[in-house]
Amino acid sequence: MIIQKHGSSPVQKNTWRKIKNNKAFYICVAPFMILFLLFSAFPIVSSFFLGFTKWNGAGLPAFAGVDNYVQLFQDPLFLQSIYNTIYMWFFSTLFTLGLAFILAYLVNYYIKKAKGFYRVVFLFPLLVAPALTAIIISVVFSTNSGAVNSVISLLMEGRFTQEWLRSEFWIKPLIVLIIVWRWTGYHFILYIAGLQTIPDELYEAARIDGANPLQMIKNITLPLMLPIILVSSITATVGAIQLFDEPYVLTDGTGGVGNAGLSMGMYLYETAFEYFDFGLAAAQSYVLFAMILAVTLVNARLLRRRT
Repeated sequence: MIIQKHGSSPVQKNTWRKIKNNKAFYICVAPFMILFLLFSAFPIVSSFFLGFTKWNGAGLPAFAGVDNYVQLFQDPLFLQSIYNTIYMWFFSTLFTLGLAFILAYLVNYYIKKAKGFYRVVFLFPLLVAPALTAIIISVVFSTNSGAVNSVISLLMEGRFTQEWLRSEFWIKPLIVLIIVWRWTGYHFILYIAGLQTIPDELYEAARIDGANPLQMIKNITLPLMLPIILVSSITATVGAIQLFDEPYVLTDGTGGVGNAGLSMGMYLYETAFEYFDFGLAAAQSYVLFAMILAVTLVNARLLRRRT
């Protein structure tokens, strides 16, 4: 490209001079930028406009305005998927982060040797594929030959045949159990890294002032750990609201009895790839994005107020 000297502003000249001087840098980042634009930016923008159309994957999309969004919030099944997702997000995040913090605190301050061993042990569930984890849980909680029913039968001295996977009440707690088992180790690693950055002198000074362990956790540990807790809560929020693998495998892709295990991710998948209503699925994806954004902003504001 030839840059004309006459008519070019000083700003343009400086810009092209910087590009020329840093040519190697721009050549290195060009492949990433091209891939990002093609496979990230373009799908994001196009799916936003697709949400205002009716399209089954063939032919040209037909403009539909906000009909897709109106249809979503008039669909009881979609509203139920929102409730199920919020339920699973809230309890999985609460128990995962709480358990991870307790384990990290105990290992960091009460385990003197082999701390690396506990890091490996608690992180191991993350190496197991989500689908495989759900299969293991389904076998353990099987009605006729599951380990849970077998143990309860031995304790009761009779045959116990609770249908855990076909229960509208129990299916969501089982999904929460899978998430807690799988992700506690990840947050445990984050918390133990944060705890190791807190100087021991602060605890020594608090002990001299007569503070008990609970007071030290409340006034020293938690305030200094809030940035880590914020990152942890945002990560858990994004993962839980996008939940798909665990409920899909655990309910055989049906959503369970009464759709009690149907997540928003499953509803989106069914809309797009079973009913081929890509416009409606695109609209739902942005509802999903809005929920993640809203919950993340609320978490960030609540935690930052305490810092």
